[in-house]
Amino acid sequence: MVNNLFIILLILCILYVFAVKMENVLIIFLKYPEPGKVKTRLAEDIGDEKACAIYKLLAENVIKNILTKNPGTYDVHVFFTPADRETEIRTWLKPILNDNQGIKTQFRTQAGSDLGERMSNAFKEILQEKGCKKCIIVGTDCPEIDTTLIENAFDVLKEKDIIIGPCKDGGYYLLGMSRPVPVSFKQGIVPDLFVDIDWSTDRVFEQTMEKVQKNNLSCSILKTLVDIDTIEDLYHYSPNPNKPEVKNENYKM
Repeated sequence: MVNNLFIILLILCILYVFAVKMENVLIIFLKYPEPGKVKTRLAEDIGDEKACAIYKLLAENVIKNILTKNPGTYDVHVFFTPADRETEIRTWLKPILNDNQGIKTQFRTQAGSDLGERMSNAFKEILQEKGCKKCIIVGTDCPEIDTTLIENAFDVLKEKDIIIGPCKDGGYYLLGMSRPVPVSFKQGIVPDLFVDIDWSTDRVFEQTMEKVQKNNLSCSILKTLVDIDTIEDLYHYSPNPNKPEVKNENYKM
């Protein structure tokens, strides 16, 4: 009798964990690290090869931060580009994924002609899936993205429609929304947050907030962080002002 009760409780716990994971999904937007195709503004000062190496290290750092301490309360979906680099991307990230096999990680291709359309399509793709209630998207440019930040953001989405993490340069490093907001896609709320945005400028956060307010969405704003896109950003994280390096012992250049 006791053994049967224990087994039933164990099954219920497992079902609960999987139910929670399905409700929360984290999207990581990722590019294949090819010199000349990533960190182009940074490359203007330090060259394509070094800029690409920094991009790889940043991406690995963020993914490790997200996976290694993930308490199992959200699934991770890597949306990558270009589509024909899936094999190389899986090979690149395999050591990290092998160290975190308990975390469900899926790979999907980005679809769209610009960043806004690609993010809009990713949100719609995930939020239209059965069971998903909250979705967050992050890039890999901000070294301070970690599990604690993600967990806090999901908690906020229990009460808010939108959560956004602004960057010092005027963009944002995180955007999340709860399913009650875009459940009716015919109203166009999800696409509206991503159209007529001047991407890669200092107006991205401001323009996005204007759309949030226009749609009467409740919103919480996270602390402002710094993306690494330029040589000045690299200096921000460097303990040595004469030698730029990411402020992480694993990522010195």
